[in-house]
Amino acid sequence: MSTRAWPNRNFRRLWLGSAVSTFGSEVAELAVPLLAIVALAATPGELGAVRTAQFLPFLLATLPLGVLVDRRRRLPLMIGADVGRFALMMIIPITVWAGVAGMELLYVVMFAAGVLTVLYQVADFAFLPEIVTHRQLVDANGKLAAAQSANEIGGRGFGGVIVQAVSAPFAVAINATGYLVSALSLRGIRVEEAARPVASARPSWSEITAGLREALRHRYIRALLGEATTFNFFNEIFVLGLMLFAVRELGLGPAQIGIVFTAGGIGSFLGAWFGSRVTGRFGYGRVLLIALVLGNTAPVLVVFTGTDPVASLVLLGAVFVVMGVGIGIANVHAVTVRQAALPERLRGRVNAAYRLISWGAIPLGAALGGGVAGLTDSRTTMVSGGTGMALATLWVAFSPVRRLASIDDARGAAPAG
Repeated sequence: MSTRAWPNRNFRRLWLGSAVSTFGSEVAELAVPLLAIVALAATPGELGAVRTAQFLPFLLATLPLGVLVDRRRRLPLMIGADVGRFALMMIIPITVWAGVAGMELLYVVMFAAGVLTVLYQVADFAFLPEIVTHRQLVDANGKLAAAQSANEIGGRGFGGVIVQAVSAPFAVAINATGYLVSALSLRGIRVEEAARPVASARPSWSEITAGLREALRHRYIRALLGEATTFNFFNEIFVLGLMLFAVRELGLGPAQIGIVFTAGGIGSFLGAWFGSRVTGRFGYGRVLLIALVLGNTAPVLVVFTGTDPVASLVLLGAVFVVMGVGIGIANVHAVTVRQAALPERLRGRVNAAYRLISWGAIPLGAALGGGVAGLTDSRTTMVSGGTGMALATLWVAFSPVRRLASIDDARGAAPAG
């Protein structure tokens, strides 16, 4: 049986939709905070609040949406989420051009779009194993991650250029259009999804929390969840401090900031594209652990940034390349372990619980990062976040995950450690 996913037409449609939408999202990752800073004169606290609103749905909506994904056909949910995000994100540039935009509106739009992002990501995780075989999962996840990394290369750099050359609202409009193109691509997928039985009109508390219980007791999922949660929490503090430091201390423009994130995208692409080639030689768990050490520790080097813009730009670019390589390898391996280790009937709910905790840490980190930046300074915020990210690796270093020789070892493993 072939391990290559690309000959699969349905996978190619899914890949295209993912690639287009993530390109737009990467543009917005730089454009939205810059729009808040420059066009709406956001304070550090308000900038943190935007990120909090964007990721708060991962705390509030993941568990019930996980039940929805396990009860309904996944493809229509993904298409609907894309169409909804297109309509919501177009509100931002339209209101800015009309002169009626404000921070309050930005909070509401980012929160609503965040709810649909939760729905899409939970459904996408559960849907991929339905259109590729088990042996194609690593290749499929690698190609999806490589596309996302390539978008980091082009998306944020392109976003910086667009913001500087035209405007941040125009860049956000590109983000919105990406969701619409994604929806059209997904409509071309031809797959017979079986109708899933609905036990009752309203899900029980036990059904809602089943995924959470499984995520916390599974020896592999639990370790990966702890690492992702710790990383996401401190990464938000790190990036918020970095954005403020780059703009207000170093005086870097949007295009120069885009170069830094582009460097990270190059690293992620290399890691995602070539990482699987060393897995068979050194072992699945060992490669995952080494990749985490590499990617999670690199941000600590920002402690050496000075006041010279050129030298700091070079250092930050190098940090993001190394961080990207490690994260690119680790993400492909971690997602594949989660998909292989979980039964299909629980895949949506466990992934929802995983998102609830790991992505739910993002608004908490954003809120704390805004507070730290307000009480101290952007450099201290950036260094504190980078130091915390390095600690995330300990979850996997002291877990059974590091002993996995191949992805087959994760299949049918006993949940409890």
